[in-house]
Amino acid sequence: MKSSSSKLASKTLTIVGSVLCIIFGFLLLCNLTIIIQGTLNPDRPPSIFKTTPLIVMSGSMSGSQEGHIEVGDLIFVKSVDTSTLGVGDIIAYDDGKNIVTHRIVAKNGEELITKGDANNVEDPKPVLLNQVIGKYTYRIAKLGNVALFLQTPIGMLLFIGVPFIAFIIYDILQNKKSRQKRIDENAALKQELERLRKITEEKKD
Repeated sequence: MKSSSSKLASKTLTIVGSVLCIIFGFLLLCNLTIIIQGTLNPDRPPSIFKTTPLIVMSGSMSGSQEGHIEVGDLIFVKSVDTSTLGVGDIIAYDDGKNIVTHRIVAKNGEELITKGDANNVEDPKPVLLNQVIGKYTYRIAKLGNVALFLQTPIGMLLFIGVPFIAFIIYDILQNKKSRQKRIDENAALKQELERLRKITEEKKD
């Protein structure tokens, strides 16, 4: 029979394998959703559950103030009712060439005046409500750099290869566990049959 430590190690590896498969499966599903949305609607950045992930490419919102955003961060903006936006909110909007994430410093009717916290002047043109992609919610520091890496050939290879290897490891562990279980059950059955045989022979004697 397996020792308790061996059983614990096997159980731990099985749990880890299951978690990895779930995580990478979810990431793969999100990636496919983003690719499909980007193909169907190339004029707007793809979103998942009304939340759009964006990679910060400039330092216009960098600093130490609340809500600061740094180059290489992965940020998330959520689709909101634009009429609820006000001064102080950080929004992402399409200026016709790029997606810009800046803070609202003034609001004139349906026009928003924005400015990067690290910039000395306001943005040259007001933002119309139909240009707004969403309101900034939170960031994951430097994860944008990882996302950019995953778009490279090596990154794509790892993105596909890691979950594939994780699935193989999980499958091997499951097969090993099932095989060992069958061996243990057969051994227990043989022991029981041997015990019954001995009892039968004793009764005959």
